[in-house]
Amino acid sequence: MTEQTFVIVGANLTGGRAAEGMRKAGFDGRIVLVGEEPDRPYFRPPLSKDVLRSESEPDSVFVHPEQWYSEHNVELRLGMRATAVDLSGSVTLSTGETVDFDRCLLATGGRPRTLDVPGSDLEGIHYLRTLRDATVLAEALQRKPRVLVVGAGFIGAEVAASAIQVGCEVTVIEIFEVPLQRVLGEDLGGVYAQIHRDHGVDLRLGDVVERFEGTDRVEAVVGSTGTSYPADLVVIGVGIVPNVELAMEAGIECDNGIGVDENCRTSAPNVFAAGDVANWPDVYSGGRIRVEHFQNAQNQGAAAGRSMAGDHTPFRDVPWFWSDQYDVNLQMLGHPSSAAERIIRGSLEARDFTAIYRRGGKIVAAVALNRGRDISAIRRMVERGIQVDPKQLADEDVSLKSLLAN
Repeated sequence: MTEQTFVIVGANLTGGRAAEGMRKAGFDGRIVLVGEEPDRPYFRPPLSKDVLRSESEPDSVFVHPEQWYSEHNVELRLGMRATAVDLSGSVTLSTGETVDFDRCLLATGGRPRTLDVPGSDLEGIHYLRTLRDATVLAEALQRKPRVLVVGAGFIGAEVAASAIQVGCEVTVIEIFEVPLQRVLGEDLGGVYAQIHRDHGVDLRLGDVVERFEGTDRVEAVVGSTGTSYPADLVVIGVGIVPNVELAMEAGIECDNGIGVDENCRTSAPNVFAAGDVANWPDVYSGGRIRVEHFQNAQNQGAAAGRSMAGDHTPFRDVPWFWSDQYDVNLQMLGHPSSAAERIIRGSLEARDFTAIYRRGGKIVAAVALNRGRDISAIRRMVERGIQVDPKQLADEDVSLKSLLAN
């Protein structure tokens, strides 16, 4: 029998875990891992934290040691990109080479959403997505510039915290009334607003960037309120755009990402997708979701690799995310929604709480601040679909673990 070839487009966390999943599932054919960046797969969460603060060892961010790839017969094709996917079984690379495949995984991830306003091409304006982005920014922060962050979502908030921690003066412009409003809601987002202000961040809410000003480099940012904010360095964190172009040009069905089934298979039987770019059926919410967090990139990548190798166990993960800002740890499970009933366990004022969300009597999500211990028990409640008395959920004298037996 001719040796099979699996091609992975995207040498990121998803792609690295997919290759690992293929080997663990017993696939002994050829694996080709293609990546546009010059670096082998690495973890993104440290980029806005340890790497930005120059606290991590260079090799600590990589998914596998360099020798792992040769030891597991994974061919790395780095510093090149896939320019076309032919559903009959080939990928064309930017070098002009064509690689034939039996199965292909699209782990193309996303790219930063950009701001198209006057002055956006000035020097000193940055986005944070890649390891190179982070190392360039880390070096710049050591000079203690006046930093302006556009966007108070997770990336923006973590960048602001890291910049403050290395001694920079930091201003954050956010279109919403509180940080993380779309995810946490107004009152929980308000807790984060006060946390950042307590640490010295000049938080400007309800403002939108209208233009950047400067001669050669950015010198100021002007908001829709007319306020001019002086800045030596700007970091824009306003979300990402899924890289669906390869899939769309190949004729694969896309809608808010690349559509896949519970086994990560796209509308093309020999092509799979996983990670930030994949839109998949979520059994817990009953709808389709696209998740841009570490846990999904890692676990769905591994699941896609196993599925391609013949293990068709459905991918069913409760989405989970964490964010470290200053001495505060946030963990989020599932999809909090204003439409759900919310129970507070602990105290918002003390910044020590878990917000638990129920819909139809079942727990569907949670947000924990400095209470990571609550998340594992709540995860099992979500997975089992059990119903719990809200009074017991709010009562801190009642162990969450004890409620699992109900």
